[in-house]
Amino acid sequence: MPDSCDLVKDIARDRRAGRLAAALNELTNVDMLLERVLTDARALVSAEAGSIYLRRGDALVLAITQNAYLERIVNEPSDLPFLNYVLKLDRSSLAGYVALERKALVVNNTLDIDLDAPFQHNTAIDNSTNYVCQSVMTLPLVCAPGETLGVLQLINPVNDDGHIQEFGEDDLALGKFYVQCASMALEKTMMLRSMTIRSVEVISSHDPQETPSHAQRVASVATELYEHWSRRRGVPSSERFRILDMLPLAAMLHDVGKMSIPGSVLTKPGRLDHKERALMEGHVLIGARLFRKARTPLDRLTFQIILDHHERWDGQGYPGWVDIDTGLPMPGRAGPGGRVQGKRGEDISIYGRILAVADVYDALVSRKTYKDSFDESLSIQIMEQESGHHFDPDVVESLLARRKVLKKIQERFPDNLEPSELAGEAPLAKAPVAYPVFY
Repeated sequence: MPDSCDLVKDIARDRRAGRLAAALNELTNVDMLLERVLTDARALVSAEAGSIYLRRGDALVLAITQNAYLERIVNEPSDLPFLNYVLKLDRSSLAGYVALERKALVVNNTLDIDLDAPFQHNTAIDNSTNYVCQSVMTLPLVCAPGETLGVLQLINPVNDDGHIQEFGEDDLALGKFYVQCASMALEKTMMLRSMTIRSVEVISSHDPQETPSHAQRVASVATELYEHWSRRRGVPSSERFRILDMLPLAAMLHDVGKMSIPGSVLTKPGRLDHKERALMEGHVLIGARLFRKARTPLDRLTFQIILDHHERWDGQGYPGWVDIDTGLPMPGRAGPGGRVQGKRGEDISIYGRILAVADVYDALVSRKTYKDSFDESLSIQIMEQESGHHFDPDVVESLLARRKVLKKIQERFPDNLEPSELAGEAPLAKAPVAYPVFY
């Protein structure tokens, strides 16, 4: 007969699982969702470590990994040797077996798997880290039509004293419930990501400079800059995670208004004349009008990014303080000759200030039809020179602090990637974000 105290604990854990699962529906970004899923799933069963693999054709790509023990003994998450590990999709491994069979599996002693079993524990990661995955719960992430999206693995449950335990039947039942909810949320966010990539692909068919890879790089850089800037500014964690969830998708659509600009202007070599430049600058208002009746937080953030990403810290940007419907100055915002006053300093939304830095940085380090790519040192020098003029000095400081990560972003999203590859791209494996607790 179960102890009444244990029953109370079980009920509390089941309710917590329900609340955590429901919270997944609030997320819009694949990367943030995967971190949230793994963080919460580990907490539910007290797992010391865990991983999520996403299916990419005939392979499983390690999308995210967390290991509380290893993270205590390395200096940087990038020091972990198993980042971006790729596993062949077959039944020889625990992850591959569960992905293909679509059935949850618990192995409480990976060193004692029968040699006649259809699967064995893949020791490649264990050998590279000297960390033994002793108890492993592997759960399939399956969408509604029965397609396997990936696999969630939870590793080494520990008690309050830090000793490794075995996964029990209650842990497995809880894991199955949570992974069903996580699968639905993952399918939704992957669809949203794919739709966003397709929208950018339409833009790139009109303007060859606005490739899906460019949009993805700008979004990734902007996300890194906001994460660093918001921590330094002491932005509350709940607000920080809310923006980090939406920012990648919103940032990818920063130039959506270019779809309405004549191709002859977008692709013209050399300098634009006054009329052509006015047409080009009009893409900001065209894009903003698409989101002016925003009903969701994601739409409102997208609107702000589109409207402000060509403003300058010194007030010399565009479109400035303008009525987006008429293009005329807002009341009291007309300058000399009736021209619209530009927004300056912190009158520009932080999202616009961050996108300005991310967009120009990517233009400098990338090859364009009108220029070769600049090397990183020259690009950084130009960004520093424009600090306090074109750019918010605080955002440039975040750019300098994230140089190593930004270089990896450039390498990860080259312009020759197919849009389909971006739409299904697994995020970089990395250490967990310390999520606020939502009960």
